Amino acid sequence: MDPWRAVDSRLVLVGRLPLSSLPRLRGSLVEATGDARFRLAFSRDEAQRAVLRCEVVATLKLRCQRCLEALDHKVSTDTLLALVLRMDEERHLPEPYDPLPVSNESIRPGDLIEDELLLALPQIPMHEPTLCARQLPDVDVARMQSGGASPFAVLAELKRRG
Repeated sequence: MDPWRAVDSRLVLVGRLPLSSLPRLRGSLVEATGDARFRLAFSRDEAQRAVLRCEVVATLKLRCQRCLEALDHKVSTDTLLALVLRMDEERHLPEPYDPLPVSNESIRPGDLIEDELLLALPQIPMHEPTLCARQLPDVDVARMQSGGASPFAVLAELKRRG
């Protein structure tokens, strides 16, 4: 789609996109099931800047790096993008805007949605410690910090329990 025409017509796209149709994201998922719900609203702000509000909601099935089981990672993004033609325009954007470099070529809404989901991926996906299938042993951190036990004594205790 032509982003400039979308801005001028104040186009709003609302829908669902199957996660299985997002090739760059699929490699990070345990299962590419479900949909991403999205709302893309093109407009101009009070300074007549071309902007896009990109809202994406999805549940991504990732692999917990602690127990290696699947975990549901809920994503809800609301990003305000300013369409920029030149890189020097990025430096002059006010704080709430992220730049979206565009030219006079078409853009693909699916790519924008996939970018938002990729940016929302955690660096190291993990369950909450209390929900993880691999429970970490209890360590008396307060005693360790107060100097009551050496780190080697704590390691020996962990080895004994393990």
